[in-house]
Amino acid sequence: RPIVADRALGQALTNLLDNAVEAGATTIRLAAAMEGTTLVLTVEDDGSGFPAEVLASLGRPYNTSKDRRGAGLGLFLATNVLRTLGGTLQARNRSGGGAETILRLPLASLALAA
Repeated sequence: RPIVADRALGQALTNLLDNAVEAGATTIRLAAAMEGTTLVLTVEDDGSGFPAEVLASLGRPYNTSKDRRGAGLGLFLATNVLRTLGGTLQARNRSGGGAETILRLPLASLALAA
């Protein structure tokens, strides 16, 4: 079934990729998979990972370890985009270093009307 390219979802992914670059990642992996009727997008990187305080307050605005104006909105906006589309965002540090962010959303939220 065809799906629509959601601009907000695209921006959420861009924010996550930017975060990985800013965390010093030299390798970033974006994977897409289907789990039943759920689209699963995973961003993995080998950067410095998430500070504990960022993970503890995931989805809150201005939740950042960066020292610049406007920082800390990427994960907040991504979380809200997923929530609006009926999905979820999870983030964690990988055991071997780096970070992993998993976006899950019902494919129906992106499906074109028949």
